[in-house]
Amino acid sequence: MKNAVRSAAIIAVLAIVAAACGGGGSDTASPSSGGSSSGSEIPSGGTVKLAAVGDVSAAFDPAKEYYQLSFEYFKCCLLRMLYSTNGFAVDEGGSELRPDLAADMPTVSDDGLTWTFSIKPGVHYSPPFADVEVTAQDFIRAMTREADPKASSGGYSFYYSAIEGFDAVSSGDADTISGMTAIDDHTLQIVVTAPTGDLAWRMAMPSSAPIPPNGDAPLGAAEGHTKDYGRFLVATGPYMFEGTDALDFSVPAADQKQVTGYIPGRQIVLVRNPSWDPATDDLRPAYADRLEATIGGDVADLYNKVDTGEIDYVLDAAPPADVLQRYSTNPDLQARLFTHPQNAVSYASMNLAVPPFDDIHVRKAVNLALDKAGGRQLGGGPLTGVNAGHIFPDGLLNNLLKDYNPYATPDDHGDIDKAKAEMALSKYDTNQDGVCDADVCKNILTITSTTDPAPRVAALYAENVAGIGLSLDVKALQTTTMYAKCNEMPSNVPFCTSVGWIQDYPDAYTFGPPLFGSASLYPGCCNYDALGATPAQLKEWGYSITEVPNVDSKLDECAAIAVGDARTQCWANFDKYLMEEVVPWAPRTFTNINEIISTNIVNYSYDEFGGQVALDHLAVAPSA
Repeated sequence: MKNAVRSAAIIAVLAIVAAACGGGGSDTASPSSGGSSSGSEIPSGGTVKLAAVGDVSAAFDPAKEYYQLSFEYFKCCLLRMLYSTNGFAVDEGGSELRPDLAADMPTVSDDGLTWTFSIKPGVHYSPPFADVEVTAQDFIRAMTREADPKASSGGYSFYYSAIEGFDAVSSGDADTISGMTAIDDHTLQIVVTAPTGDLAWRMAMPSSAPIPPNGDAPLGAAEGHTKDYGRFLVATGPYMFEGTDALDFSVPAADQKQVTGYIPGRQIVLVRNPSWDPATDDLRPAYADRLEATIGGDVADLYNKVDTGEIDYVLDAAPPADVLQRYSTNPDLQARLFTHPQNAVSYASMNLAVPPFDDIHVRKAVNLALDKAGGRQLGGGPLTGVNAGHIFPDGLLNNLLKDYNPYATPDDHGDIDKAKAEMALSKYDTNQDGVCDADVCKNILTITSTTDPAPRVAALYAENVAGIGLSLDVKALQTTTMYAKCNEMPSNVPFCTSVGWIQDYPDAYTFGPPLFGSASLYPGCCNYDALGATPAQLKEWGYSITEVPNVDSKLDECAAIAVGDARTQCWANFDKYLMEEVVPWAPRTFTNINEIISTNIVNYSYDEFGGQVALDHLAVAPSA
């Protein structure tokens, strides 16, 4: 996944059929969600059988892997960070940050610049470093590697620019991060350049996971593995790749043999990490002894195998429409279908540096013209989520904007009269009749995905905006190509109708700077709207527009506030500012995820952090 979007998670959600989902009886034992199986103790042992249509995007390298599925593998199973969450949904505390490798929550100086973390003693790495204890320097080693643009290419290193000296390492002006200090083996100090209220959340992301030392190699076990560290990953979680114990870090990196448990494009096999001590980890139950995932195959065929129990869960593809219809309407199957709202949104993005979208009245008119309800129905109806009236999902804003929609239309089907009234205020409507008559309103390049229903939604939206004089030249591209094209500023793409975004962790910051900050204007990232671009950048990229809005100061204001009500209110205010004063998007849907498990699974939990099943909470029946 590119760091802009976990595209499989978002696009797949848009391929679901409308149906009512509810609990029901079953001839088999019903899996519990976050509790014990059928009122008894949750069984341990056995193998969970998984399948994925595609591989992870960056070969399991935590420095660059930016994909929700990879996040879940890291968080549940392979890696422990200073902080994490409990693997449950929000109503069971799943969005609450908790100590993991940290002994407690951090202490923060009065000026908000110095953070001190205490590290649990006695936590060891998986073989072949089973005798090596995790210490403070190991986190510095990980962050130093994250600062290397070669190691973190395509990842999310921008989250750590707040650390003093991090960017100096990235630019090659320093070898060490001046703002990170190992006070002693079990005390880590981090100094930030400005108050950063969610630094502890950022230290819950996989790239911050410790890397063990290896002699005098600056990057320890990761030395020499700029592109392939995932296949030499040393675990701290309850699982490790099969074959990790056979790794030999005493020889040069080029001579080291890779783990057998991960074969790109074919399979992933996780086995228990013998160094993992549950006494030091109260966040991961790790019920199964083994997790096996095949890679590749047809989505429909994989769900047929879930039906028969040959596979227990499909990792990266939503259930096909007919499968979801059957599970949502059959009382005997409903207990194995789980629907959860995600902190995710699908939207149509507008590039503010390309006419006619440099005119705010055009952007507002688009918001009023689009038939959001019709687009959602094409994607599957209410089970896919709720029509979005603003940008940040309600779960990230504590529902402060639950009823806020500045472009509300009857039943969310669009209002062409209101849209025309707004278009009449535009400089591109020379006779103020509500229909754009400038040449820039003709044949507007519009990018969408080839994944159904995206082309049909784009066709609907093209019909909608034709009423205000905008004609769209729609091009459908394979999903990853679509994202690459939409977020590549030199491509000058005006309109993208089927993009989406999901949280990186349960804080609105993960929607703010990545999507709207000037620092995110680079190839492969996430700001599709050109917000914050300088005149020099616009000229370099070939735009005729010389100036666009910049919201960096507002982002910095919210980012500085400590996690809590004041911070949430700041982000809600920012959302309203974007919707009313900037209007970079036409929000479409706050999406749901629908998950189906086999009859072998007797315990299930939805992980609020990862936005999907918590793999370490899956338990299989003893006979499975």
